[in-house]
Amino acid sequence: MSSLSGNLLTLYKIKQDGSFRDQQELLHRLRELEAGNAQQRTLQNESQAARDRVHEAAIDHSYEIERDWRQARIGIEVKAIQDKMDRDLTEAPFSYTSNDFYALVHDATRGGEVPALLVAPFVRDNLSGQENTDGPHSFRVAIRRKWLQSPWSSDLVSLDGALKRPLISTDVDILHIQRALRDLPVILVYGEVQSSSRVWPALCAWNIVDSPELRSVQVNFPPVPLPGVNQQNPPDSDSVLAFEDELGGSTAITAGLIAEWFHLVKYGRIPRLHTLIPAALNSERRVIAAGLAASFEVALERGRVDIVSARVGQASVYLDVGLRTQAISAASQALAATESGTAHAATQSIRRLAEVLDTLGLPDEANRARLALEAAARRAILRNFGWGS
Repeated sequence: MSSLSGNLLTLYKIKQDGSFRDQQELLHRLRELEAGNAQQRTLQNESQAARDRVHEAAIDHSYEIERDWRQARIGIEVKAIQDKMDRDLTEAPFSYTSNDFYALVHDATRGGEVPALLVAPFVRDNLSGQENTDGPHSFRVAIRRKWLQSPWSSDLVSLDGALKRPLISTDVDILHIQRALRDLPVILVYGEVQSSSRVWPALCAWNIVDSPELRSVQVNFPPVPLPGVNQQNPPDSDSVLAFEDELGGSTAITAGLIAEWFHLVKYGRIPRLHTLIPAALNSERRVIAAGLAASFEVALERGRVDIVSARVGQASVYLDVGLRTQAISAASQALAATESGTAHAATQSIRRLAEVLDTLGLPDEANRARLALEAAARRAILRNFGWGS
C-alpha cells in the first residue's frame, strides 16, 4: 500500500512536469505491480484455503477415527453382553434370562404372596448331559398331576415347564435358580436316578419362613428302588405308573407341609393339611401333624401368634390325629400360660382350649380354662372402657 502511494505521488509530479512517455512508462509499471500484487493475493488465498481444507480434513479424519473406535467399543460391549446372555441361557436350567425368569415367577406368585412350585425332571446318571436334556424327562408328569389333584393345590402356584432340563449339575443348578429368583418363596422338587435301579427324590425350599435360621429347607427322601430291578422280566406299565404315582404323592404331601409353614407364619392361617390326607394314611397324618406342630413354634418366634394360641393349635393338631399324650402336654402348657395372666391371649383361643380339654376328657382343666376365659373377657371389657390394664 505504501509503494502504491509513492507511485501515485510520482505520477502526480510527472503529470505536472514530466513528458507523456514518462507518464506511460509509470502507468505500465503500476499495472504490472498491481497484477503482481493481485497474483500474490490469489496465491495467499489459495494457500490459506488449502490449509483450511487440510485442517478440516484432519478434523473429519479425527472424528471418523473416534466414531470408528466408539462403534467398535459399542460392538465389543454388545458382543460381551450377548455372549454372557448366551452362556447364562446355556448353563441355566431355565429357558429365560435371569431377569425374565424372575419376572415370570414374580407375576405368577403375585409378588410372592404364595410360594412357587417348580418341578425339575429327574436326572439319570447313566445318560450324558445332552441325553438328559433331550429327555424323556422322568417323573415330572406324575409329580405335577398328583399335586394338582391334591386338595391343598391352591397353597402353591405350580409352574410346570419353567425348568427346561434336569438339574445335571445339581448344586450349581440350584444356585442358579436361587440367585435368579432371589427373594421369592420357592419349593423345588428334583431328583436323581442311580444306575437305572433306584431313585433319590429331593426337595429344596427357600424364603418360606422369614428367619435367619430357616432361610432354606432341604428334604432328602430315602432312596426308592425302581420296580422290576430284582426281577428277571421287565416291569409292566401298571407297576411303573403305580411307582410314579406313589412318588408323586409323597412329594405332594411334603410340599404341602412346607406350604402350611409359609401360610401359618406369614398369614397366621390354621394348618389343615393333616385333615385333608385320607384317614387310611394314619402314619403319614401323624408325621404331618408333628411337622405342623413345629410350624407353630416358628410362628410363635416370629410373633405371628401368642403363646396360648400356639399351644392350643399344637394340641388341636395332635388331637386330630390321635396323639393324645402330645395333645395333653400342649394343652396343659396353654392352660398354665392362660392362668398366669402374663399372656395376652385372644378369647377365642382360650375358648378353643376349653373345648380341647373337654375332648381330652379333662373336665376339671376345662372348667379352669372357662374361668380363665371369664377373667380374660372381664379384663378386655375394662381395657375397652379404660378402667384398668
